[in-house]
Amino acid sequence: MNPYAAYQTQAAQTASPAQLVVMLYNGALAEVSRATRGLEASPVDIEDVNDCLGRAQAIVTHLAVTLDMERGGAVAANLASLYDFCRDRLVAANVAKSADGLEAVTSVLTDLRDAWEQGCVNGQAAAAVAG
Repeated sequence: MNPYAAYQTQAAQTASPAQLVVMLYNGALAEVSRATRGLEASPVDIEDVNDCLGRAQAIVTHLAVTLDMERGGAVAANLASLYDFCRDRLVAANVAKSADGLEAVTSVLTDLRDAWEQGCVNGQAAAAVAG
């Protein structure tokens, strides 16, 4: 295993649940970015773009299916709607082989990732003060 892959594996194994969510958002954002660059390239590498968008869809689907709708209430329902929006745009971009809609996906996922990161930082700071 290369050192970077080993580091990523170790990071995932030692991350808190909130940090894992941030990692998922970062992964989805990286795939959307790669797909966008691929769609803007000439010639377009259809297979690579399809793979990137497929991985982004899989990550967003994972985020959606792991929502706890009972305990999450309105927040979980709102997140589910945002994930549906992102998946719809990712599928449309893949079918049309067009970057249209990917900027909106990037915006939504970035905002959610930033909120989770802030929550992780604040949560760790609060735990350090309380501990």
